[in-house]
Amino acid sequence: MLYEILNTLTLVGAIQGVVFSAIALISKKFRSKSTFFLALLILCFSLNNIQYNLWETGLVDIYFFFGVLYFPYASLSMVMYYFYVKLFLYPKNPIRKSQLLLFLPCAVFFLLTLYYKIGNALGSLSNSTILFFDQLIYVHEVFSVVYSLILLGFIYKLIIEFEKKQESGKTQIPRMGLNWLKIVSLISFVLCIIWIISIYDELKNGSENVTFYYLLWVGMSFTIYIFGHIGLYRFGVLEEQKNIRKFFNFPKPIIAIETVYNKNEHIEAFEKFIKSEKNYLDVNLSLESVADKLEINKSYLSRIINAELGKSFTDYVNELRIEEAKIYLTHPDFKNYTLVSIGLEAGFNSKSAFNNSFKKFTEMTPSQYRNNII
Repeated sequence: MLYEILNTLTLVGAIQGVVFSAIALISKKFRSKSTFFLALLILCFSLNNIQYNLWETGLVDIYFFFGVLYFPYASLSMVMYYFYVKLFLYPKNPIRKSQLLLFLPCAVFFLLTLYYKIGNALGSLSNSTILFFDQLIYVHEVFSVVYSLILLGFIYKLIIEFEKKQESGKTQIPRMGLNWLKIVSLISFVLCIIWIISIYDELKNGSENVTFYYLLWVGMSFTIYIFGHIGLYRFGVLEEQKNIRKFFNFPKPIIAIETVYNKNEHIEAFEKFIKSEKNYLDVNLSLESVADKLEINKSYLSRIINAELGKSFTDYVNELRIEEAKIYLTHPDFKNYTLVSIGLEAGFNSKSAFNNSFKKFTEMTPSQYRNNII
């Protein structure tokens, strides 16, 4: 009974993933290089679950499964994820020919399975060939999980390097928090660990032991939903940020800069760095990073901000961000934009941080403010 429920869950998730992929690939709204690979990633997960679901439910026998249906998606999925992350972070960078070699393992395994399928259709497979292919399936699984972990390592490195480039403003996309991408990568890592346990359990206790594989397949169904909704949602948020930035001809200052004389030279440098250079829009801005940039002791900088400006570093920065956000919220061209994209473009690292700060300084939420103005 439990396995029947799990089979239903994985099949429903896989079918949803196929539909989702089709929409993403066809729709002009989501047309970009990164979403193309995201759609292919979801499709790989979905088709992999469908092929194993058909086998486990007995709708196809083992001969049809390996002789006709089977495709080595396992060595392909993380390659798609790698290209998705790379093109999401660096949309203007072309895919180099050398990077296409990442598809080579899947191509090799596919050609071997194709040879098996042709031989199976012609009835010309020898016993040694059948035995070789039986072992090849395990080789593919072991190789693929190791390959996936290696690719996840490179993906995480890409994210960390991008965050460092964001601090210096040397990126191709608007500044944004990447914790969501780290979480998705962590989920993928956890799936790989479950995958390793599944392979070990099957090798140790026999192919009838599929309990951990069910856990893996259900996890993949959950991940299909996460990848699809978060991936496309973040793509939409990023596009809105780009439109806001393009409209206001960023980085031209929007907020008027007051000229006040007789200030502490460090405060003048601080205000110039934060205000004039619009570094308050940096989602990764911190007291420590500003102190390092200005070559001032962090504690000393905090004290003089409080003494001369009458507010904390966080309040000073967030007030500027709120004023920036008000411009976006009251502009009719952005009335249907998400609060996430507006908050991120104003410098906040999440919707909750945006809401909390906005309410603190205006005594209303961003949505209430927008509804009252527009």
